[in-house]
Amino acid sequence: MIDMNEKTPEESFKKHISIDDLSSFEWRILKYMCSVTGIYDTFPEILLFHRTDLKASIDSKFSQEYLQKEGGAVYKFTMNNVMGSLIDRNAVEIVTEYEYGNLNMALYGRKKKLKEMCDELKKYEIRDFILIDKLFPKNV
Repeated sequence: MIDMNEKTPEESFKKHISIDDLSSFEWRILKYMCSVTGIYDTFPEILLFHRTDLKASIDSKFSQEYLQKEGGAVYKFTMNNVMGSLIDRNAVEIVTEYEYGNLNMALYGRKKKLKEMCDELKKYEIRDFILIDKLFPKNV
């Protein structure tokens, strides 16, 4: 559990959300996007966050008091990191941005590479970053 004295949501994120967590989040989002092929063409950030149950995974790492104070910022920071990585992997793209309350949110779409890889992705239950790097190498 985190200490309320940690200064920013970014510092808390870096301390408590591991590379394995981020890899798991990326897998969940990619598999979700592939599972609803033909139903949705775009995905609001908030939908991805809730439908892939990222909130529960993040909440388990922080105290209830901290989440009441900084939860929204931690969730947004996490989504920015996860979706930024998926953009770097050429799997998703930002279709448009919009305001949701006091936050700037994004509407995401699958890129051609993800559409082509969906059948392949469905074969895997593994959530390791080595496999995701192999299937979707980052463009650096």
